[in-house]
Amino acid sequence: MIVILSIVVLMGVAFRYSGNSLIWYDEVAAVLLAWITFTGAALAVLRNAHLGFNGLLFGLPLPGRLALFWIGEAIFITVCAIMTWAGWAILEIFGNETMTTLRFVPRSVVQGILPVSAALMLLGRLLTLTSRLREVHEGVDPETREIEHEIARAEEELASLKEARK
Repeated sequence: MIVILSIVVLMGVAFRYSGNSLIWYDEVAAVLLAWITFTGAALAVLRNAHLGFNGLLFGLPLPGRLALFWIGEAIFITVCAIMTWAGWAILEIFGNETMTTLRFVPRSVVQGILPVSAALMLLGRLLTLTSRLREVHEGVDPETREIEHEIARAEEELASLKEARK
């Protein structure tokens, strides 16, 4: 989608520079950007890469960690479920509407990313629930674990470079 967005924008710039502006490129670029953003958000959920308060969560004793974890999960799942339901409801409201500049593209394709991404976020959250719960039980922040892993990898690489110079 990023490649397609780049091509659309470059085409729009080239055509505008030549004096023959494309009427559709701006709307298509905005739709592609929305799709990239929402699918990226779903991927971030699957990778547990959204911003969070891990310092707060992992700074608590186990009972507090578990309580905060389950409160956060309940809120996240509820919000995603509501977004999925509302997204499908919005699609019904649009009916047979189409994009303004591309009359052959239904509005449901444009707006369909909301319920699709919300459902993917919900699925991603549920698929990673056991591993995230295990991390909470262990009390080790996954970001700290990742940082330690990268430091160890960098130290190994540095040691191998020193050996190669000898």
